[in-house]
Amino acid sequence: MELNLNNEEAKVNEDYYLKGNLEGGIEGALIKNDKMFNEVKSGTWSQTFKTKNIDYKVGALDGARYVQYEQKNVEAIREECKRRREFYKEHGTDNPFFAGTFHAMELPKCFAHEISSKWFNNRPWELIKQDKKDKILFYAIVNEYYSDFVCHPSGKIPLPFNPAIPTK
Repeated sequence: MELNLNNEEAKVNEDYYLKGNLEGGIEGALIKNDKMFNEVKSGTWSQTFKTKNIDYKVGALDGARYVQYEQKNVEAIREECKRRREFYKEHGTDNPFFAGTFHAMELPKCFAHEISSKWFNNRPWELIKQDKKDKILFYAIVNEYYSDFVCHPSGKIPLPFNPAIPTK
């Protein structure tokens, strides 16, 4: 890691990822909506955000926060990964004519969030990938449970070692 201005090792504030985004988004919504403010105060509320490929529902039930995702393009991503596996089998992953185009996986966001919540205590990918062992565990989970979204021609992401995946 790099050093900060005080010559100390810079550290990522995990609260920014774990609380800041969710709480910041909620605060912005509450400023504009008195009804929502009263619902949030009560501990049970929800708000839905819709995008082209994924819908998010953010809320709380009796004070316990949750985020739900509904991804609409999972099958299209699965088919694209299958097409890429075939392409890489034919042309290789290190072909100089296609330099910089190899993607080991194309995991839909809904599954990345599912992995984050089940195995990493809701730590997002931005934090998981900073720890080498966690990153390898993430990829091992993808290999084990979400291999349809692996684009490597072998159907598995090559790993330096195979970690034990905790059961959830």
